[in-house]
Amino acid sequence: KTCRSAEMPSLKHLRMRDYDSVYEPSDDTYLLIDAIGMDIDAIEDDGDDRNNDGIKRIKRTLEIGCGTGVPSVYLAMRLLAHGKDYDVKHFVTDINPDAIRIAQATADINNIPSADFHPIQCDLASQLLPEMENKIDVLIFNPPYVPTPDEEVGSNGIEASWAGGTNGRVVLDRALPQIAQLLAFPHGVAYVVVVDDNYPEELAQRMMEIHDIKVVPWARRRARNEFLTILKMTTTKVHISS
Repeated sequence: KTCRSAEMPSLKHLRMRDYDSVYEPSDDTYLLIDAIGMDIDAIEDDGDDRNNDGIKRIKRTLEIGCGTGVPSVYLAMRLLAHGKDYDVKHFVTDINPDAIRIAQATADINNIPSADFHPIQCDLASQLLPEMENKIDVLIFNPPYVPTPDEEVGSNGIEASWAGGTNGRVVLDRALPQIAQLLAFPHGVAYVVVVDDNYPEELAQRMMEIHDIKVVPWARRRARNEFLTILKMTTTKVHISS
């Protein structure tokens, strides 16, 4: 199943050379957009939600490792379709300065108000903590999930966008505590891309046992030689940092 409105944001501002340093939108990007879009569709179709209270609960969104910023810009476009009478702040982070520049350009060309879109160059979400603890309503993360030698993780080349180290979990495991700390209670939700090699069942068990975060497979699709899954993570209680 795909969402009815999963139109990609315009990327006409990008050139092939941009993808030498920033991850080009691919199957995982499209599945991520579908997963987000299906949930927005469900809220819009809810007969008990005629005033779109579910939509208007969204005040802050965050994409970790934004690359081109396509998923965040897609989400912003969907929310803008509900009017400009409520304030939503969209944060995107990436350690790569080229990604920060390109994500801002993606927002600009798709008419996302500059006051609503906030690119931040940092490692994962480090610059947003503790200020945004329990304040992110929608979190998006397409991590480097491909199993590789650990020394390829965090390199200066384009391979850093996909090299996930042992079991493809090195970067993902570093991000999980931050995701738990950031999600708003009780309506916060995170969409995280994984492949089967990442041991998603073990990841889900760990998130519940350690962080009280419920994890379910939300969307799944075969892409060439791997199965992509979007994990949907929701809070079960307020996270209190130690």
